[in-house]
Amino acid sequence: MLAVLRQRNFVLLWLGGLVSLTGDRAMRIALPVYVYQQTGSTLATAGMAATYYLPAVVLGSVAGVFADRWDRRQIMIATNLIQATVMLLLLLVRSNGWLWLVYVVSLVDTSVATFFQPAESAIVPNLVDEEHLIPANSLGSLNNTIARIAGPPIGGTLIGLFGIGSVAIFNGASFLIAAGLVALILAPSRSAPAASEVAEVVVSSWVRVWREWRAGLTFVRRDRLVVSLFIVLSVTSFGGAMIDPLFSPFVLSVLGRGPATIGWILTTFSIGGLLAGFLVGWFGSKVRPRQLVSFGTILTGMLMVAMYNQKSLAPVVVLGFLMYLPVVAAGVGADTMLQTGIPDAFRGRVYGALSTTNGLLCLGSVGVSGVLSQYVGIVPMLTTAGCVTVLAGTLALVLIPRAERRDDSAHRDQAAVAHG
Repeated sequence: MLAVLRQRNFVLLWLGGLVSLTGDRAMRIALPVYVYQQTGSTLATAGMAATYYLPAVVLGSVAGVFADRWDRRQIMIATNLIQATVMLLLLLVRSNGWLWLVYVVSLVDTSVATFFQPAESAIVPNLVDEEHLIPANSLGSLNNTIARIAGPPIGGTLIGLFGIGSVAIFNGASFLIAAGLVALILAPSRSAPAASEVAEVVVSSWVRVWREWRAGLTFVRRDRLVVSLFIVLSVTSFGGAMIDPLFSPFVLSVLGRGPATIGWILTTFSIGGLLAGFLVGWFGSKVRPRQLVSFGTILTGMLMVAMYNQKSLAPVVVLGFLMYLPVVAAGVGADTMLQTGIPDAFRGRVYGALSTTNGLLCLGSVGVSGVLSQYVGIVPMLTTAGCVTVLAGTLALVLIPRAERRDDSAHRDQAAVAHG
């Protein structure tokens, strides 16, 4: 890893990513807090959560096209500069009459970021040798963890003390710094193709994604193990996304704490997730994957129900910290079962179908959560989210063992479909 950190171009990319991700995580805390403080509406907060999911569903399939056909370094510089400029618009928000601009800024920011990620991932092999790719990607993953730990308390503290404008300035500055660092990278330039060529490829990409999604779903329907996991993960995503528009209102209204507390709580949760990753890595191999999925998901849901029915901060922090162990365990178990249960020829399409389906479900989930919480309350909806998660784990316990009993003829039929 130290050898990678001695490579100038990669270090510039890594530092730029760390700075911009930290700013982004700060803003991810500030915007829902601001919307809820101004409106007192969980439905309005759900609209903010929707701006995070919609771009990935609509643009995720075509963002890679630009990363393959345009200069990746220029894409990263341009996206950072656009995001920095968009952040300045938040300085205009002075009253509820300008609240619509907060949604526009969030939607544009997330949409632009969709194009940055594939360009960043694709340029790494051009900056380091093949033998250094694993430590380089590990450092990239570390960026996400550091940003999740550092960003939330910064965002919560800034909006609590100085308002939304201070977070906008901080995030905008992080994008400018990132753009400057990326601009210093020495990498081969690539000529941009004609606009008509890019448009044609973009359209074909959407068509291809639609076809591959259908192909992935077709395989899912034919494979009992995969369809079981598909159901379990879809229900889990629906339950988890219900929390997105309600967590800030829960801390502000139920616990009676300020925005800074939200940031520190999420930082504690992220540290729990980091430790959980190490523990599952060490001991997870001693447990069967289906047990990790089923019991991990059930325990996660139970801890969610317990946590969101607390009225004081300390038990919320402790329960949330503990919750990340079964969360990580269930995720590792599900990935392992998908990787081993899907033929290589269909693995990418099944993952793609799962990603698209979960994105659509999450959009619906935040809408349902935002609307119903207006009538039944924040805590009952969060409790429902935990119960939905317990249901997902119970489905895993019931369905997955049955789905694992597949005979050789089923495997031969799947192989024929894949090669056909």
